[in-house]
Amino acid sequence: MSMLDKIFDKTVPGLHKAMDLAWKRNNAIASNIANAETPQYRAMDLNFAGELEKAFSGDSSNNLMMTNSKHMELKSEGKSFLEEDLSGATKPDGNNVDLDIQMGKLMKNSGEFNTAASILRKKLRMTRMAIRFAER
Repeated sequence: MSMLDKIFDKTVPGLHKAMDLAWKRNNAIASNIANAETPQYRAMDLNFAGELEKAFSGDSSNNLMMTNSKHMELKSEGKSFLEEDLSGATKPDGNNVDLDIQMGKLMKNSGEFNTAASILRKKLRMTRMAIRFAER
């Protein structure tokens, strides 16, 4: 196994997956905020921890198999990560979006994305420095 294989083994793909999931969570939160006044709208959130753990462990046991040509093709990239968010109180119109909670989640999610991006930048910078050093 070469040095680059060791560097990019699980860390870089894991950070890429973390950033991808943070982006998807951001979309769910933005949808919640946009529908804060929509009657009967239920807030949604991403099962971030479970999907991130699966990405780092390399677990693909939850993949669905098509055993019949009439089966619909389901991909894990779709809405399977989304689950109902019960953090806000349900209003009389059936909507449970609490803007304060959603804005807090948006800020936390932004920090998680920025942290993963910063670690990835540092890892790539270290790789670039190692390549330059090896060229000498």
